[in-house]
Amino acid sequence: MNQKIKARIEVVARQLGTRLRQARQKQGITLGALSQETSLSTSFLSRLERGETSTSIANLIMIATRLGISLHEFFEEPSDTGKDYILSRAPEREHQTALVAHGYSYRLSTGDLPDQQMSAFELTFPPEANEQPTLLTHDGEEVLYLIEGSIEFHIGEDSFVMNAGDCVHFNCSKPHMGRNIGENAARLLMVVTPVHSRDKKS
Repeated sequence: MNQKIKARIEVVARQLGTRLRQARQKQGITLGALSQETSLSTSFLSRLERGETSTSIANLIMIATRLGISLHEFFEEPSDTGKDYILSRAPEREHQTALVAHGYSYRLSTGDLPDQQMSAFELTFPPEANEQPTLLTHDGEEVLYLIEGSIEFHIGEDSFVMNAGDCVHFNCSKPHMGRNIGENAARLLMVVTPVHSRDKKS
Protein backbone atom coordinates (compact mmCIF):
# COMPACT_ATOMS: atom_id res chain seq x y z
CA MET A 1 0.00 0.00 0.00
CA ASN A 2 1.55 3.31 -1.06
CA GLN A 3 1.76 6.29 1.27
CA LYS A 4 -0.88 8.32 -0.59
CA ILE A 5 -3.53 5.60 -0.24
CA LYS A 6 -2.54 5.00 3.38
CA ALA A 7 -2.92 8.71 4.15
CA ARG A 8 -6.40 8.78 2.54
CA ILE A 9 -7.49 5.75 4.58
CA GLU A 10 -6.31 7.47 7.75
CA VAL A 11 -8.35 10.57 6.89
CA VAL A 12 -11.52 8.51 6.30
CA ALA A 13 -10.91 6.56 9.52
CA ARG A 14 -10.61 9.83 11.47
CA GLN A 15 -13.84 11.15 9.93
CA LEU A 16 -15.67 7.95 10.82
CA GLY A 17 -14.29 8.07 14.37
CA THR A 18 -15.31 11.70 14.82
CA ARG A 19 -18.89 10.98 13.74
CA LEU A 20 -19.05 7.94 15.99
CA ARG A 21 -17.87 10.00 18.98
CA GLN A 22 -20.29 12.84 18.21
CA ALA A 23 -23.24 10.42 17.98
CA ARG A 24 -22.27 8.71 21.24
CA GLN A 25 -21.74 11.95 23.16
CA LYS A 26 -24.96 13.45 21.83
CA GLN A 27 -26.86 10.66 23.56
CA GLY A 28 -24.78 10.81 26.73
CA ILE A 29 -23.50 7.25 26.34
CA THR A 30 -20.10 6.45 27.83
CA LEU A 31 -17.50 4.34 26.11
CA GLY A 32 -17.93 1.79 28.90
CA ALA A 33 -21.68 1.53 28.33
CA LEU A 34 -21.21 1.21 24.56
CA SER A 35 -18.59 -1.46 25.17
CA GLN A 36 -20.95 -3.51 27.34
CA GLU A 37 -23.78 -3.38 24.81
CA THR A 38 -21.67 -4.16 21.73
CA SER A 39 -19.13 -6.60 23.28
CA LEU A 40 -16.37 -4.41 21.82
CA SER A 41 -13.62 -3.43 24.24
CA THR A 42 -13.44 0.12 25.59
CA SER A 43 -9.86 0.48 24.37
CA PHE A 44 -10.85 -0.62 20.85
CA LEU A 45 -13.79 1.81 20.75
CA SER A 46 -11.53 4.59 21.99
CA ARG A 47 -8.98 3.91 19.23
CA LEU A 48 -11.82 3.72 16.69
CA GLU A 49 -13.10 7.14 17.76
CA ARG A 50 -9.59 8.59 17.45
CA GLY A 51 -9.26 7.19 13.95
CA GLU A 52 -6.35 4.97 14.97
CA THR A 53 -7.98 1.77 13.71
CA SER A 54 -10.71 0.61 11.36
CA THR A 55 -13.36 -2.02 11.87
CA SER A 56 -15.72 -4.39 10.11
CA ILE A 57 -19.16 -3.54 8.78
CA ALA A 58 -20.63 -5.96 11.34
CA ASN A 59 -19.13 -3.94 14.21
CA LEU A 60 -20.42 -0.68 12.72
CA ILE A 61 -23.89 -2.20 12.48
CA MET A 62 -23.79 -3.14 16.17
CA ILE A 63 -22.66 0.37 17.12
CA ALA A 64 -25.23 2.08 14.88
CA THR A 65 -27.98 -0.16 16.26
CA ARG A 66 -27.08 0.76 19.84
CA LEU A 67 -26.91 4.48 19.00
CA GLY A 68 -30.12 4.33 16.95
CA ILE A 69 -28.62 6.07 13.95
CA SER A 70 -28.32 5.31 10.24
CA LEU A 71 -25.30 3.25 9.27
CA HIS A 72 -24.37 5.62 6.45
CA GLU A 73 -24.08 8.52 8.92
CA PHE A 74 -20.66 7.16 9.88
CA PHE A 75 -19.47 7.87 6.33
CA GLU A 76 -21.22 11.06 5.22
CA GLU A 77 -23.04 14.05 6.61
CA PRO A 78 -26.82 13.57 6.78
CA SER A 79 -28.62 15.49 4.04
CA ASP A 80 -32.14 16.86 3.96
CA THR A 81 -32.54 17.17 0.19
CA GLY A 82 -35.81 15.22 0.27
CA LYS A 83 -34.97 13.56 -3.05
CA ASP A 84 -36.51 10.21 -3.89
CA TYR A 85 -33.28 8.91 -5.41
CA ILE A 86 -29.51 9.18 -5.09
CA LEU A 87 -27.46 8.71 -8.26
CA SER A 88 -23.89 7.54 -7.71
CA ARG A 89 -21.64 7.73 -10.76
CA ALA A 90 -18.85 5.21 -11.28
CA PRO A 91 -16.04 7.83 -11.39
CA GLU A 92 -17.25 9.23 -8.06
CA ARG A 93 -17.16 5.81 -6.41
CA GLU A 94 -13.72 5.10 -7.81
CA HIS A 95 -12.38 8.11 -5.90
CA GLN A 96 -13.93 7.00 -2.62
CA THR A 97 -11.38 5.60 -0.19
CA ALA A 98 -12.04 2.06 0.98
CA LEU A 99 -11.72 1.16 4.65
CA VAL A 100 -9.81 -1.97 5.64
CA ALA A 101 -11.46 -4.63 7.79
CA HIS A 102 -10.51 -8.17 8.83
CA GLY A 103 -9.84 -9.92 5.51
CA TYR A 104 -11.48 -7.38 3.18
CA SER A 105 -11.90 -3.69 2.36
CA TYR A 106 -15.18 -1.84 1.84
CA ARG A 107 -16.77 1.42 0.79
CA LEU A 108 -20.30 2.72 1.02
CA SER A 109 -22.38 2.59 -2.18
CA THR A 110 -25.68 4.11 -0.99
CA GLY A 111 -26.68 7.68 -0.25
CA ASP A 112 -29.03 9.31 2.26
CA LEU A 113 -32.70 8.79 1.41
CA PRO A 114 -35.58 9.86 3.66
CA ASP A 115 -36.70 6.89 5.83
CA GLN A 116 -33.90 4.77 4.40
CA GLN A 117 -34.24 1.04 5.12
CA MET A 118 -30.98 -0.43 3.81
CA SER A 119 -27.33 0.26 3.12
CA ALA A 120 -25.10 -1.15 0.39
CA PHE A 121 -21.35 -1.62 0.35
CA GLU A 122 -18.83 -2.76 -2.24
CA LEU A 123 -16.47 -5.29 -0.66
CA THR A 124 -13.11 -6.39 -2.03
CA PHE A 125 -11.42 -9.56 -0.80
CA PRO A 126 -7.72 -9.70 -1.71
CA PRO A 127 -6.25 -12.98 -2.94
CA GLU A 128 -4.18 -15.15 -0.61
CA ALA A 129 -5.22 -13.32 2.55
CA ASN A 130 -2.99 -14.40 5.43
CA GLU A 131 -5.62 -13.99 8.12
CA GLN A 132 -8.57 -16.33 8.58
CA PRO A 133 -11.80 -14.26 8.70
CA THR A 134 -13.83 -14.39 11.89
CA LEU A 135 -17.42 -15.63 12.06
CA LEU A 136 -19.64 -12.62 12.76
CA THR A 137 -23.24 -12.00 13.78
CA HIS A 138 -25.32 -8.80 13.82
CA ASP A 139 -28.88 -7.59 13.43
CA GLY A 140 -30.84 -7.63 10.18
CA GLU A 141 -30.72 -9.37 6.83
CA GLU A 142 -28.00 -9.41 4.22
CA VAL A 143 -27.84 -9.94 0.47
CA LEU A 144 -24.49 -10.67 -1.16
CA TYR A 145 -24.03 -10.58 -4.94
CA LEU A 146 -20.64 -11.70 -6.18
CA ILE A 147 -19.44 -9.42 -9.00
CA GLU A 148 -16.19 -11.19 -9.75
CA GLY A 149 -13.91 -13.84 -8.28
CA SER A 150 -14.61 -16.83 -6.05
CA ILE A 151 -15.61 -16.76 -2.39
CA GLU A 152 -15.99 -19.56 0.12
CA PHE A 153 -18.87 -18.49 2.35
CA HIS A 154 -19.94 -19.88 5.71
CA ILE A 155 -23.37 -19.46 7.33
CA GLY A 156 -23.79 -21.35 10.58
CA GLU A 157 -22.63 -24.92 9.96
CA ASP A 158 -23.03 -24.66 6.18
CA SER A 159 -20.29 -23.66 3.73
CA PHE A 160 -20.41 -23.22 -0.05
CA VAL A 161 -18.46 -21.67 -2.91
CA MET A 162 -19.82 -18.60 -4.68
CA ASN A 163 -18.72 -17.64 -8.19
CA ALA A 164 -19.38 -14.48 -10.20
CA GLY A 165 -23.13 -13.93 -10.58
CA ASP A 166 -24.06 -15.98 -7.50
CA CYS A 167 -26.22 -14.36 -4.83
CA VAL A 168 -27.10 -15.31 -1.25
CA HIS A 169 -29.73 -13.83 1.11
CA PHE A 170 -29.58 -14.70 4.82
CA ASN A 171 -30.44 -13.78 8.39
CA CYS A 172 -27.44 -12.05 9.94
CA SER A 173 -28.09 -13.57 13.37
CA LYS A 174 -26.44 -16.70 11.94
CA PRO A 175 -22.62 -16.64 12.30
CA HIS A 176 -21.19 -15.91 8.87
CA MET A 177 -17.97 -15.07 7.05
CA GLY A 178 -16.40 -15.22 3.60
CA ARG A 179 -12.88 -15.68 2.27
CA ASN A 180 -11.31 -15.42 -1.15
CA ILE A 181 -10.33 -18.81 -2.60
CA GLY A 182 -9.37 -17.54 -6.06
CA GLU A 183 -6.12 -16.26 -7.51
CA ASN A 184 -7.45 -12.74 -8.09
CA ALA A 185 -9.30 -10.21 -5.96
CA ALA A 186 -12.99 -10.96 -5.39
CA ARG A 187 -15.57 -8.15 -5.41
CA LEU A 188 -19.11 -8.32 -4.14
CA LEU A 189 -22.07 -6.06 -3.47
CA MET A 190 -23.44 -6.27 0.06
CA VAL A 191 -26.92 -4.95 0.88
CA VAL A 192 -27.76 -4.96 4.57
CA THR A 193 -30.59 -3.98 6.92
CA PRO A 194 -31.58 -2.50 9.29
CA VAL A 195 -30.90 1.18 8.85
CA HIS A 196 -32.24 3.21 11.75
CA SER A 197 -33.66 6.66 11.12
CA ARG A 198 -32.10 9.62 12.90
CA ASP A 199 -35.27 10.07 14.96
CA LYS A 200 -35.37 6.47 16.18
CA LYS A 201 -33.73 5.14 19.33
CA SER A 202 -32.94 1.47 19.64
